Amino acid sequence: MTTPDNPYRAPAAAVADIRESVAETRFGLPAATVDAGRGSTWIGEGWALFKAAPLMWIVAMLVLFGIQMLLGIVPVLGSIASLLIGPMFMVGVLAFGHAIAEGGEADLGNLFVGFKDKVGSLVLVAVLYFALIMAVIVICVIAAVVLLGGSQLLSAASPEAAMGQIIAGAGGLAFLGIFLLMFGLLVLVAASYWFAPGLVFYANLGAWDAMKASFSACLRNWLPFLVYGILAFLVMIGGLLALVIGFFVVAMPLLMASYYTSFRDIFGQQR
Repeated sequence: MTTPDNPYRAPAAAVADIRESVAETRFGLPAATVDAGRGSTWIGEGWALFKAAPLMWIVAMLVLFGIQMLLGIVPVLGSIASLLIGPMFMVGVLAFGHAIAEGGEADLGNLFVGFKDKVGSLVLVAVLYFALIMAVIVICVIAAVVLLGGSQLLSAASPEAAMGQIIAGAGGLAFLGIFLLMFGLLVLVAASYWFAPGLVFYANLGAWDAMKASFSACLRNWLPFLVYGILAFLVMIGGLLALVIGFFVVAMPLLMASYYTSFRDIFGQQR
């Protein structure tokens, strides 16, 4: 609602509240520990931020999606490039959201700020992330070999045959255990990666220190992240059910905005 004395005043809605609250925000350590309910607030504040510039959020999402699609066409090298530039685009999403939240313009150029500064550290984050994923795979393969007895698995004609032998030889319960082990380890790896690009760029941390700080922050805030994860999953399902259009027009841009609001909530510090 506007005031009679100033018809050009910004509306006193949730968007204005978000912009005002982060106008003097800088990002750094220590990470905050927030209540479980903040997980839903990240979605709500992300929605308010999305509504501040919905068309530009959609365009930003399509730009990032289009680049990843083009890279996916290139065999091998495209996948490697996609992995290495991932942290740069995560920084870009944060910079894009931060500019809007502070009342600035929705500048698509902000999506590429990660390519202008701290590139080496951001690439190292991607390399470490890939190395951790490979370590998880090795651990789970070793666990499968031990459960199966070793030689039978190594002599399998194909990965599909090996998987069949795991299920038949180790039993359903053991197979479930391996799956849960892999899932749990991958969640921990994702936690170390989730905020690392933003901490490298905004908090001037080295790649490994940023991953440790991201892991610690996610672990300390596991309850709000659980709430956030459930709601984010429902948002994506809702977008897919809305003739898929909702997935690209609302769900994904909203989740991009909520990525920024979660980062701000945990690492934002008032100047």
